[in-house]
Amino acid sequence: MPTTRYCDLAEFGAVAATGPDARSFLQGQFTCDLTQLERHPGQLGAACSPQGRVLELVRCAATADGVLLVLRRALIPALLARLPKYILRARVKLADRSDELAIAGLIDGGPPTAWSAATPAAAGLTLLVASPQRLLLVGPAAAIGSVLAAVPPATAGEWECASIRDGEPDLEPRTAGIWIPQMLNLDLLAGLSFTKGCYTGQEIVARTQHLGRIKRRMLRYTGPAGAAVTAGQMLYSGAAHAGQAVRSAADGDGTHLLAVTGLELRSEPLGREPGGTEFVPAALPGL
Repeated sequence: MPTTRYCDLAEFGAVAATGPDARSFLQGQFTCDLTQLERHPGQLGAACSPQGRVLELVRCAATADGVLLVLRRALIPALLARLPKYILRARVKLADRSDELAIAGLIDGGPPTAWSAATPAAAGLTLLVASPQRLLLVGPAAAIGSVLAAVPPATAGEWECASIRDGEPDLEPRTAGIWIPQMLNLDLLAGLSFTKGCYTGQEIVARTQHLGRIKRRMLRYTGPAGAAVTAGQMLYSGAAHAGQAVRSAADGDGTHLLAVTGLELRSEPLGREPGGTEFVPAALPGL
């Protein structure tokens, strides 16, 4: 049986949306269906530009007074600068709680129900399900430390590699605004609803889907341990540009990569330079 490990996800932060209209307001800003949070705590979603390009990726969870959003700290300033422009008369407040709440990632944590009793809301803890193999625990650092006292630590690289194997996309400021949700497979990861109604960028996202114009998607690759790739880096198939890196990480098995490429190249190797072939296709859930 795999051993549960935890990782301190210091590069992630939390935004709290509180008030009677918190969920309905966010429903008009994100691609996911926030009416389903009780069934899917940790729902993946995206905030888009009016042109349908993904600006932030978030994990969402219902709280007693609203919704908690977990995303990369580096993306929070842009989110909090933009969303208030849409509030108008909605009874909702947005607050960056990254300095108050710690975030831990659990790898091979087992069934979420096994952790529910250990993470009471009364202690300020929120459990989010990222995948069957990965959970997120958000709350005061002392409370998280108490719950995870007997759990051995993992490295940030282990969490990144596990996320890549699960096919979870990631964004950094340098890659915000490049891809539409379908290119990042949000429609395959239950992070994109076509029945929930309007949200910013929805018209273009829906039109692309209904016209069947999804020609590029995020695919998974593996390569040698020394083959470092940065987010947004151009990749090649033969001498031609083939796509861009979404995220990468390395472990003892080599380098793991998610990249948006043309579907016609899904069985072809990619390189960091023209003619390179160091990255070979690997299986990805849903594709």
